[in-house]
Amino acid sequence: MKISIFSSLDGFPSLERYAQELSRNFPPGVEANRVWFQKTAGPRGRFFDRYLKYLWVARKQQGDRNIIISEGYSFLLLALPAERTIVVCHDVHPLIYKGPNPPGFWRWRYRRNLRMMGRAKFVVTVSQHTRKDLLKYCPFLLPEKVVAVHSGLDASWRVLGDAARLTAFRRAQGLEGKRFALHVGNDNWYKNFGGLLRALAALPDKDLILVKVGDIGAGNRQLMTSLGLDARVLHVPRATSEELLDFYNAAEMLIFPSWHEGFGWPPLEAMASGCPVIASQRASLPEVCGDACLFIQPEDAPGIAAAMERLLKDTMLRAELITKGKAQAARFRWRNTAEAMLRLFQE
Repeated sequence: MKISIFSSLDGFPSLERYAQELSRNFPPGVEANRVWFQKTAGPRGRFFDRYLKYLWVARKQQGDRNIIISEGYSFLLLALPAERTIVVCHDVHPLIYKGPNPPGFWRWRYRRNLRMMGRAKFVVTVSQHTRKDLLKYCPFLLPEKVVAVHSGLDASWRVLGDAARLTAFRRAQGLEGKRFALHVGNDNWYKNFGGLLRALAALPDKDLILVKVGDIGAGNRQLMTSLGLDARVLHVPRATSEELLDFYNAAEMLIFPSWHEGFGWPPLEAMASGCPVIASQRASLPEVCGDACLFIQPEDAPGIAAAMERLLKDTMLRAELITKGKAQAARFRWRNTAEAMLRLFQE
């Protein structure tokens, strides 16, 4: 069987990772090809590639079965046989967002893609919670065609037994002799980085550093300054996978106080790397984290600070969460994701 996997053209690392790992993990006898083509140069190239060239490429490179790995590309069903195609939905954040409205065309395009998604043989969501959200906001979808299949976690996330490597890493980051907490993710509305800054300001331990991997928006930069936290936040706009692995291994904890997540990779990455996790008890995170983390409410900054302080002081709790975290992360494997997709195709 040949399976063609159609990725995003938008350069989102999480979608690229999903497509790459899925293509590598189908069992023997399945030829999984990630579709790729040379992008068109020039300012009009993005529109041309997305809405014209990709349809042509999809028709030419379709497989015996097809996977569209983002709901934003459901329009490829115009070129692919719907009865042999699965579309993956990662979240419905554009429909949940309550802030200022995004551009009208963008919202209209997103809704049209969601409607077109109903043509597919199956819609796969990355968590049970995302399935619930999708059916809530898209009542035109048939529930029996919407199936939750968890994303995987690759084996590169692990506990490092190399003390010299971590010492050198701490020195290079200016963290030698310092304890730090970690937050991973861009400063999107649902990540609640502002709530984490307020918790850091309320923490009695004023020596703890917060390492922020990902961007920081203007609003939270201003909040950081107003709370007097500029010297206590180390901003790392981008980190390679190896650097992020070092951060997980060296950190006292990962704090993930999101308002919403479609799945949520950082808690699992941290758990697999031996880093205890504090996470929001919202959306998909209880489903993903199980009993292997400390849960908090995202609106409760003092509660987040109390959980941080508890994890800094309670060595037995820390050891328990590390042990449980490794076991929880081991449940999520890309081979399981690929095999679940294959079973859907075989129905």
